[in-house]
Amino acid sequence: MRRHGIILIALTMFVLGACTTVETVAVNDLAALPASSTARFMFRSAGGWVEGYLTRPRGDGRFPLVVLLHGHSWVGIGARRVLPAGEAFAEELCYASIAVSLPGYGDTQVGDGPLAESTRQVVLDAVNKAKQLPWIDGERIYVYGFSRGAVVAAALAGQIDGLRATMLHSGAYDLPTLYNDTSNFLLRKILNPDGAADPKLRNLLPETVDWRTSTLILHGAQDSLIPVSQATLLRDRLESLGKKNRLVLYPQYGHWLPIRAIKDQAVQFLKDNGGSACAASDS
Repeated sequence: MRRHGIILIALTMFVLGACTTVETVAVNDLAALPASSTARFMFRSAGGWVEGYLTRPRGDGRFPLVVLLHGHSWVGIGARRVLPAGEAFAEELCYASIAVSLPGYGDTQVGDGPLAESTRQVVLDAVNKAKQLPWIDGERIYVYGFSRGAVVAAALAGQIDGLRATMLHSGAYDLPTLYNDTSNFLLRKILNPDGAADPKLRNLLPETVDWRTSTLILHGAQDSLIPVSQATLLRDRLESLGKKNRLVLYPQYGHWLPIRAIKDQAVQFLKDNGGSACAASDS
């Protein structure tokens, strides 16, 4: 328990420290975003306004793009939570990133309608916005999702044009099984916020037949929120379809994984599936 608390404190300090100097700019000014900087912006989508953060590496580009999708927060923190990942990818690989506050988080406010469809639309619209920038390579897209964000990333893995690889951290992929098997009150509340007697939850495993890219799966063996069986179910399904994947388990950790290990695995995975863009940028 003490180790778990230390990890949470360190992660919180890391995230908050990375967000103090981010300025808000207009969407039309993103094309001129200075090198080695991060900016917050708002854009129209799903009948409302969506909060996004864009990180540009050093150099001129064109840069590969990592789409960053955050996890659940009871206090509504959105895309700010994953900015350190984007800054790490920019520094070490010269990959740009776009972090999106999903509906219900951050300053994102969307119109009425099914949450799943609104979430899908805001992510796809964010990707399309980034692709229009002259310093983004729209044919080299990667997705990283944590927890709830991993669920969203998995749901969109077959729908993003130009997607090269997917990184899923502490995610769930067979939601009906997860809901029926768990006794965790908080998880059941997240999955079924309206308390429906028979919630309509999505099983993403059959949809993997449409996945065309390599997948990195990161999960803690001691995860008491989303059991490690969700990761192994996905691994087994991908293996049965002959899809490229890598499962990395952390025997001593739960839902929150050690930051350094996550970073090292994600950076190496991106190198293996896209290489570094720094040589071209530095030249």
